[in-house]
Amino acid sequence: MALLGLSPPGLAAGFATAAVTALWAARRRRRMLEELAAWIDGIAETGRGSRPEDLEEGLDRQVAAPVLRLTRRLRRAERRGRTVRHLLESLIDAFPDPVLLVDGGREVVRCNAAAREELGIAATPLPLDAVIRDPGLTAALDAAIREGRHSQVDFTPPADPRRRFSARVGPAETEETERAAVLVLREVSEQVVIERMRSDFIANASHEIRTPLTSLVGLIETLRGPARGDPEARAEFLELMAEEAARMQRLIDDLLSLSRIELAASAPPTETLALAPLVRAVADKLAPRARAAGAALEVTIADPLPAVAADADQMHQLVANLLDNAIKYGAAGGRIEVSLEHLERAPAAAGPVAGRSALRLCVRDFGPGIPPEHLPRLTERFYRVDRARSREIGGTGLGLAIVKHILRRHQGHLSIDSRLGEGSRFCAWLPVASG
Repeated sequence: MALLGLSPPGLAAGFATAAVTALWAARRRRRMLEELAAWIDGIAETGRGSRPEDLEEGLDRQVAAPVLRLTRRLRRAERRGRTVRHLLESLIDAFPDPVLLVDGGREVVRCNAAAREELGIAATPLPLDAVIRDPGLTAALDAAIREGRHSQVDFTPPADPRRRFSARVGPAETEETERAAVLVLREVSEQVVIERMRSDFIANASHEIRTPLTSLVGLIETLRGPARGDPEARAEFLELMAEEAARMQRLIDDLLSLSRIELAASAPPTETLALAPLVRAVADKLAPRARAAGAALEVTIADPLPAVAADADQMHQLVANLLDNAIKYGAAGGRIEVSLEHLERAPAAAGPVAGRSALRLCVRDFGPGIPPEHLPRLTERFYRVDRARSREIGGTGLGLAIVKHILRRHQGHLSIDSRLGEGSRFCAWLPVASG
């Protein structure tokens, strides 16, 4: 009996057609699943993949929709990751200190712009020893890579012992998840020099004060003891005590003056000043001292002169210090020349004022001159060519240091020329006031 009114041949044909259709559908579904698997694998590996055509038509939406959402999220995450990586690389490149990423093989695999410029790194990777060699730094890097330890190391490059660096070392990972270390360098040479200068200043100042103080203590003990009843000795010792007290007073005044100048160094003067009357006034005041020392003071001023932006008190101190220095150390030459003139374009000897409109104040003596090896250090605090003679004539060793700092505040420059047996010339260059 025929099923549902179909004859046996028709029924067989129907079953065959259904079987072929089911087989074709199964093969298509299998192919779609393979393409889907390949797509998901591609997304997992690279964040990208070839999306199967007609995915939502060939696959149930309950599977296709989550996959599509996952793909979109992964792509957004990838874009955010690229943005963050680019931002971090830009920040590290803008960092003023050298930054290096060192892998487990002690090779520099990444570095920022400061490291490339400061350490001369042309390309990475390269061995760390080709850039920096220091046993302490190597040990700190090994500890960061193997033990995850943070540390800080100070070192001096063997190729340049004048420089000093502080290195911060910490653990990191490379993109291949291998252990590595981040090395951040900071040059501290200037801080070391400043600290040394501070220590030297304290030592020198203490020594300068201790010398007259020791003399005063000795004189007082003598007056209390053996010279108690000796009027002549008492008068002589009191005169010596007054000299030593005056010496300490001069030293303290110069130290306070230098301190005030340094405090005002970041605020250039804004008022304008006619320098010619000030130079004449200071020269007239010191002319008797020059004559007493056996030198004639000759002043030459090329009028008219433009004004300069200057602090009147500090300019008075600058001119007085230059003249005082010439009288103390160059009066043996018989004369001291003071000149003030205007130059439209200052020469190279004017340092930072070169090429600008400037006034040049020069004080020249014809004394014994200064040995060339001493010239670079004349403006250092407490530096003296002849310490014994300087103390004998009442020098504090701070006069030229004060001149240098005054000119620095006024954006000027001090040039020094000297020849043995021919005397010395000190020139202060000051830029002309604009406007």
